[in-house]
Amino acid sequence: MEFQLDFLWLGLYQVFAFFIQGITGFGCTVLSAPFHSAVLGPQLGTAYATLLTIPVLLYLGIKEIKNVSWKDLVKILALCAPGILVGNFLLASIDVAVAKVAIGTMVTFIAVMNIYKHIILPLVFKKEEVLDAPDTLGRKIFRYACLIIGGVVHGAFTIGGPLITVYTLDAVKDKEKFRNTMTWVWIVLNIYNAANHVIAGYYTPAMLGASAIGLPLALLGLIIGMRCMSKINRVTFLRTVYIVLLIIGVDMLIRNVPALFI
Repeated sequence: MEFQLDFLWLGLYQVFAFFIQGITGFGCTVLSAPFHSAVLGPQLGTAYATLLTIPVLLYLGIKEIKNVSWKDLVKILALCAPGILVGNFLLASIDVAVAKVAIGTMVTFIAVMNIYKHIILPLVFKKEEVLDAPDTLGRKIFRYACLIIGGVVHGAFTIGGPLITVYTLDAVKDKEKFRNTMTWVWIVLNIYNAANHVIAGYYTPAMLGASAIGLPLALLGLIIGMRCMSKINRVTFLRTVYIVLLIIGVDMLIRNVPALFI
């Protein structure tokens, strides 16, 4: 294995990324993407992020295995599976900047829309918040589209979490069951992705060295996040999720829009 000082800084950042994961059930790889891509490059960085999640999330998944929405898990995996295959194929050829700008735009729009609904309306305009709005055909089509596209994005860059989350937030109302269901989604999808990364030759000495440093720090962040999650109610949980989505979306745009004009 190969070790560099940058691997330590990258590992320390995983404490924050997995802290958010421990609270919301998603976000660690997306929040880490700008950093692991800069240190290891897009391909090795994606392999690093994927490998890091598997043992860490297995810890949470097995610990909370009795509190998972298995019906929704099966539906999510079935709809993501075709996209994962397409995404794996696209990883070697797709323009990363174009893909991230498109994802960032969609995620930012979703986040702003829901921040207005769950934060601005009740806290600024003092209007009663409605957590369980009536479902419509348009909403169903939108969230299933997010799920399918999320599979493609996750197969390519391991950052499909924000889009897959759009579906799961509507399907799984309980905050802990939501987090635990999302955890098993990432376990299954990332084991598959990791196998493809091995075949593609991404498990280099540098990637493995960075992972050896990052794993214990990622686990530390997850444990802290899990403890904090039990202390917040559903309203606070939803607000936290959408603020994280906004940060992710805006960060993607800031970092990648300039690359379109180079």
